[in-house]
Amino acid sequence: MEDCLVYFFTGFLDAGKTSFIQSWIGDGSFQDKRVLIILTEEGEVELPPEEKAPCKAMKIVTAETEEVTRAFTYNLDAKFKPDVVLIEWNGSVSPSAFFDEVDVPERWVLCAAICIVDASTYNDYYRNMQTMFADYYRFCDNVIFNRVDPQVNNIPKLRGSVKSLNPGMNLSFFGMDGNMIDIGNYLPYNLDDDPCVIAPDDFGLFYTDALDNVKRYNGKRITVTGQATLMKEHRDQAFVLQRQAYTCCANDIGMISMLCLYKVRGGFPAGKWLSVTGKIGFFRDDSQGNPVAIPCLQVENFHLTDKPKNEIIYFS
Repeated sequence: MEDCLVYFFTGFLDAGKTSFIQSWIGDGSFQDKRVLIILTEEGEVELPPEEKAPCKAMKIVTAETEEVTRAFTYNLDAKFKPDVVLIEWNGSVSPSAFFDEVDVPERWVLCAAICIVDASTYNDYYRNMQTMFADYYRFCDNVIFNRVDPQVNNIPKLRGSVKSLNPGMNLSFFGMDGNMIDIGNYLPYNLDDDPCVIAPDDFGLFYTDALDNVKRYNGKRITVTGQATLMKEHRDQAFVLQRQAYTCCANDIGMISMLCLYKVRGGFPAGKWLSVTGKIGFFRDDSQGNPVAIPCLQVENFHLTDKPKNEIIYFS
């Protein structure tokens, strides 16, 4: 039997999960497929009746998250023989309860794990439920920010709050009108400036956006501020510019480090705060399995500067 494609959706109640599933079904993406939808919570939006769905066949099954077990998934697979499975997971239950605990049929192949976030309530939820969002971002590979108002929401900070936990995450932003938003139109700095001066508080936003947009940044001249550190593996060929970043909670402060290519000589001000100007390049990092383009800086010049008012970068 051919593989069954699985799409997993999570996020808080009323974030827009069902609406997103509904739009997928409605656009004809699965018109020749047998579609199984597993709902583990009930929101305000209802899916179309099974007999009116624009696909070969559709079956909707409701269950509590604790009912989604190995036996449950195997029984559904044997009974309906789906080509596609869409799982709407209760956002109050960690995705780990599915990915770590449920043994699904071997032919079920995960295509995407998607977190839907309502941008209009995100700041309050993120501030009070950061551990839950950390689970979302660690288990999912796509985040869709829904109901974004560019006049109210700081789009680069929305991106940064996700990228600080999962740099490989794919992100999309949709406005109040349902249309996709290009984050490049809302950066807090102008990459056409030469050099483009990155404010100290925007270090993390710049770095996480550069991870996703090689073409946007490659070859651009910037000035950026950080604390200089020497590392043995780079010897006298480079130093690292670092900033501490608050990624999830008080016990989860990590380090964002940018490699700066420069012939280090005696008297280098290691440990000091520097304002560094140079040209952005990228190097390939295969350490996590999938190759990632990591931004670095070909240093032109630097000078000592004051420690920023906010030593720790915040993404919310």
